[in-house]
Amino acid sequence: MSVLLENLDGAERAAAAEVLVRCATLRLEAGEARLHPADAACLVVEDGVALVTSRRGAATRRMIVAVAGPGAVLLPPSLAERLEAATDLRLTVIGDAAHAALLRVPAAAAVLVEALAEQLRERHESLAQFSSVRHVERIREKLLQLARTHGRVVPGGIRLDLPLTHELVGEMVGSARETVTWAFAELAREGFLSRDGRTYRLAVAPEALAS
Repeated sequence: MSVLLENLDGAERAAAAEVLVRCATLRLEAGEARLHPADAACLVVEDGVALVTSRRGAATRRMIVAVAGPGAVLLPPSLAERLEAATDLRLTVIGDAAHAALLRVPAAAAVLVEALAEQLRERHESLAQFSSVRHVERIREKLLQLARTHGRVVPGGIRLDLPLTHELVGEMVGSARETVTWAFAELAREGFLSRDGRTYRLAVAPEALAS
């Protein structure tokens, strides 16, 4: 069952389910990548974490332009972008006809529009982070952003339930891996960041992420 149906009920849920059951499912293993899926108006992340990466022109490194977890709706990658699986990933591929059918179901249309708007807000926030000259502050803001969308409240703060590496964070903020390693050490000395098993924990209160 698609996550798009979670907040629907009655006749609208049945109508949306009838459309979604005919949509293709795309499965990627962790580390696998795909180009533009054929006949896709949008993609729904059902399980796992998806990355949208971009490498344009003579760029020497890729940039991660979107990080999306379950419930997120993504536009299909452009010709300069790729869809990558940060973890094992399952997506529903909504084609043009299915997209048009869902937009005729008011509640489903509202869910799609809000999910796409959330992705737009996330990208705006990511762009704003580049205004920080100091890499450590840029990385702090990126970690807080990830905590809002992919964090889990645990004793002592918020755990980032993402397979983060210094290289991945660098590709999110335009910093070299060595710079990220230095910034993580600085944030750890401040007490802001700590390792929590194979993940990271931010020493922030949940209410601090509401803004």
